[in-house]
Amino acid sequence: MHIQHVVRLSLVLFLSNYAHGETQLKNDCKPSNLESFHVDKIDIKAQTIFDETAKNTLNIHRWANKLHINTREFVIAERLPFQQGDSVNLSDLGEAEALLRGQSYIANAAITVLGICNAKEPNEIKVETQDNWTLFPAFSLSRTGGRTSSLIGVSDANFLGLGIGARVRYTQDEQRSGYQVSFSSAVHWIRHANVRLTLANNDDGNQYRFTFDKPFYHLGTNTRQFLQVNSDERTQDIFQNDKTRNSLNTRTRFFRGAYGWRLHSNELNSSRLTVGFDSSNTEFEFDETSPSFNPLFLPENRNYRYPWVSYEYLQRNIVVMHDVHLIKQPEDINLGWRYRVQLGLETNDVRENSDLGYHINASANRAFKIENWLLLLDSRFNAILNTSAKDFIRSSNKVEIFYRKNRALGYYGRVSADFSTGQFIDRPLVIDDDNGVRGYPLQYQHGDHRISASAEARFYTNYNIYQFFELGFATFIDAGRAYQGELSAFNEDDGVLGSIGLGARFYSNKATNTGVIHVDLTFPLTNGEGVDTLAWSAQLRRSF
Repeated sequence: MHIQHVVRLSLVLFLSNYAHGETQLKNDCKPSNLESFHVDKIDIKAQTIFDETAKNTLNIHRWANKLHINTREFVIAERLPFQQGDSVNLSDLGEAEALLRGQSYIANAAITVLGICNAKEPNEIKVETQDNWTLFPAFSLSRTGGRTSSLIGVSDANFLGLGIGARVRYTQDEQRSGYQVSFSSAVHWIRHANVRLTLANNDDGNQYRFTFDKPFYHLGTNTRQFLQVNSDERTQDIFQNDKTRNSLNTRTRFFRGAYGWRLHSNELNSSRLTVGFDSSNTEFEFDETSPSFNPLFLPENRNYRYPWVSYEYLQRNIVVMHDVHLIKQPEDINLGWRYRVQLGLETNDVRENSDLGYHINASANRAFKIENWLLLLDSRFNAILNTSAKDFIRSSNKVEIFYRKNRALGYYGRVSADFSTGQFIDRPLVIDDDNGVRGYPLQYQHGDHRISASAEARFYTNYNIYQFFELGFATFIDAGRAYQGELSAFNEDDGVLGSIGLGARFYSNKATNTGVIHVDLTFPLTNGEGVDTLAWSAQLRRSF
C-alpha cells in the first residue's frame, strides 16, 4: 500500500521541506512551516501490511494481513513527539513522520492536519501508519576466502502489536558459534524511553547486556537519561592473510551512566549538554589454542574510569528521498549539520607522574542535496591520551556521493580514509569484504592507516516480486589498502587491493529488517594465497 501524504487545510499551505507529499491550499490562510498551532485532537490509524486491492494480490497476502496484529494505537501515540494539548508546527509534523518511520515495525507514516484555518473546528492531527511484517526468519550464508559463515534465527519486532522486540538466533562463523537472545521494549510510563536486554551463550563465553535509554528523541526533548551494564567473555580470533593469526581470551566489564539537558532549541536547531561516567575494564590473554604467542599480538589490559561531558548541536532540515540506501522506500535525510564533542578525564589508568588522562571524541556530519545529486559527509575523531598505554589517536572520514541519472539508473561513489596511531590490537584497522574491498577474507590486510573507495552503477527495475521484494542490480569496483605500522609487516600482500563484481539486490518494505539482501559474485584482482579467484555471498547488508 502506498500511503499518500496529504495535509488537508482549509486554506493555502505550502510545505517545501518534505518531498513525499503536497499540502492542499485554499484562499489566504498561509501559516508558515514554523508557525505554531494547538493540537486539539489526535486520531491514529494503523494500516495493515499488504494492499489487497493490488493486481498481484495472492492468498498469502490476505492470510498475512489476517494473521498480523496491527500496532496498537497507544504504542504509536507514545512514539509521537507531541501529545494532545501541545503546540506544534508543520516542521514538527515532518519530524514526527521521520521518527515513526524510524521504528522497525512501521514501514511508512503520513500525518494530516484538519481544521487549522477554521476557528470553529478543532485542530485535528490524523496519524496514519503502515505496518511491517515483523515475525521474520533471519538467514545469512556467505563464502569468502575459503570460509563459510551462517546465521539462522527468528525475530519479532512488534510482538502482539505492542512494539516489543524479541530475537533468538544461532550463528556460526570464523569467530564463534552459539545462541543469542535479545529483548527490547518501550518503557510506557517514561515517555520515549526504551530498555534492551541481550543474553548470549557461545562456545567461547557468555554475554549479558542491559540498556536503559531515554534519548534526546526529537528536537525539543528537554532531558536525556542513559544507563548500560555489559559483561562479555569470549575468545576473539584475529585473522590476517586468511589465517588465524592469534586467539585471545577477552573479558570485558562495562558501565555507563549519563544525564543530559537541552540548553537551547527553536524550530530549526537544538543544543544539548550531557554529563556521564564510564567504567571499563578489559583483560586479555592468549587462548591455549592460539597459533601464535608472539607478545606483539597481545593487547594491553585497559582499565578506565572517567567522568565526561559532551556538547551536541543539531540542525533540523529533513527531506524525504527514495533509493538512497534502500529501494522504493521513503528515507529521511537531514540536510542540517550535527556536531558532537566529548571530553573525559581519566582518573584510574594514568601515566606515571601525571594526574589525569584524557578521552576525547568528536564527530560532524551533514548531507547536501543539489538537484539529482546527494552528498553525505561524516567525520570522526577519537583519542585516549596520557594513560599507561601508548597514546591512541584515530581520525575517520567518509564521503558518499549519489547521483540519479534517470528512473532506472543511478551512480554511487564512496571514499573512506582512516588514520591512526596506537590502534588497539584487538580492534585492528583492516581491509576485507566488510571493510572497503569486497571479496577478500576477514581481516585480510592490516595497517595503522586505511584508504578505500568504491564506485557502483545501480539499476532499479521498478519490479516488485509479489509485493514481497523490490528488485535491483549493481555492478561495482572496489579498491583499498591498509598500510604502515608493525602489523602491516605480516601482510602477504601490502599493495592496493581491488575487486570487481556484480550482484542482485532485494529489499522488502513489508517486513522488518535492517538493510538490503545482497547476492554477489565478486572477482578479486590480486592473487594472494588466501584469496579466491571468485567469491560468492548471500547476506544482509545495511544498504544497497
